[in-house]
Amino acid sequence: MNRAEHQMAVRWLANRGQRVLAPTPFIGALLATRNAAVGTLWRFLLFMVPGLAAAFGYQLAFGRALGSRTLYFVYFAMQLAMWSGIRSRQRRLAKTTHPWPGATREPWPRVLGGWFTAAVVLAYGGGVVLALSMAFTTPGRTYGLSLLGLLGLSALCQAVVLTGFLRAPALAEEPTSLAVHRALLAENIHVAAPAMVAVPPIVDTVFAEEPPGYGPLLLAYAAVVIVAELVAYVRGRRPLPPGHYGDPVPRGTEVDWSPPEAR
Repeated sequence: MNRAEHQMAVRWLANRGQRVLAPTPFIGALLATRNAAVGTLWRFLLFMVPGLAAAFGYQLAFGRALGSRTLYFVYFAMQLAMWSGIRSRQRRLAKTTHPWPGATREPWPRVLGGWFTAAVVLAYGGGVVLALSMAFTTPGRTYGLSLLGLLGLSALCQAVVLTGFLRAPALAEEPTSLAVHRALLAENIHVAAPAMVAVPPIVDTVFAEEPPGYGPLLLAYAAVVIVAELVAYVRGRRPLPPGHYGDPVPRGTEVDWSPPEAR
């Protein structure tokens, strides 16, 4: 764990009610797995190569009806790059973690929570309804079918990310590190952000590429999904239970909680 990761870990714990000068070695290593900057760029470029090829193939199949199609494939690459980077660091940490019988995985519905599940249902349910409506009740049939196909690809990509995180073994050595692991999992599921499914069509409304009359509906659809996911994220930032997370901050000690300066 480098200095920037150390500072991020201290701030992360402080934001959840645990003020420490330094986290325990294992909790520090666990929190370092959330550093998406490590290795993300080359992974993004790696996923972007087939992504651009797929975007070109999609254009050949559906034409230029959906101007935001490339944004979807960029998002797929970003999503898979972040997921791959986090899981890679988690797997490396797992090799040095002694198995702890108490490190059990939470049920998936509890991890996802009601609001995140609602955001997923709104993103895909609302998107499918709009796509089918455009495909069969307007002259914009190609636009609707193109959007429907991208929703299917989004669902596939999101399923890979979510199952990858949810099926991963719990990384913990005692109750406090298990609490940190579960709090991190509540954050990591947002790598598969359902809001990003609804955002790209906003670009089409800017250039009036959507079927007539559907601009306000697409904007309202995106707004509802974004709000639902924001609520899910805020509600998922639960305070950590009492425990030993590191060297406690003595009373009266001033600590600089500001982000580290960019180098």
